[in-house]
Amino acid sequence: MENLECPHCGATLGNGSTVCEECGKESERQEQSPAPETGQDGKRRIFGILAVLLVIVGGVALLIATGVVPNPFKGGNTVAIVNGEKISQEEVGQKIEVYKKIYGQSANADFSSPEGKRMLADMNRQVLNAMIQEKILVTEAKKEKIQVNPQEIQDKIGSIKKAMHLSDKDFEAFLKNHAMNLENFEKRVEREVLITKLIAKGTEEKGLTKETWLKELHDRAKVEIFAH
Repeated sequence: MENLECPHCGATLGNGSTVCEECGKESERQEQSPAPETGQDGKRRIFGILAVLLVIVGGVALLIATGVVPNPFKGGNTVAIVNGEKISQEEVGQKIEVYKKIYGQSANADFSSPEGKRMLADMNRQVLNAMIQEKILVTEAKKEKIQVNPQEIQDKIGSIKKAMHLSDKDFEAFLKNHAMNLENFEKRVEREVLITKLIAKGTEEKGLTKETWLKELHDRAKVEIFAH
């Protein structure tokens, strides 16, 4: 900062001082802050900043859309999104483990062999497709305001046990052999009842054939599958 002169006596003012030490009078000269940018120069600067931001944001969106940058909303574990609901690789893997256990016991399959690995890959596709189809029906049932009450679930479980001639102890063993607990089985039954009610709504209330109604449900569903 430059030293200023007192306009009254000509003495040099101290660095940054506005009161003269010689005559004691106050100087009217003060440093002025630089004026804010106005006019066309200021507008050009603002528009330039906005343009850079748009390029950055637009560029990121383009990279996500083209797959160069992974979409943070998808998540690395997601293999499909059906009507806004995710299906994770973990869910698919859990079902495959059950099938491996059942099939391996019955066929003595070696899933570490080349043939076994091909079987697993094919099984993965089939399981994922089945889960997508089920998710479509369950989510569409929710859109149709279809609900299942707890008593309906218990009644369905009771009919299953009766049809299979299972005692309570046998039923527990059945769940264990299929890598399930009662809570998981109840959710499984709830989904089945939802789907049954959904199909009935189309065939009985709307007067459609089952095939026509299912096609309509699948056509209006939003499904996105991610390669893994």
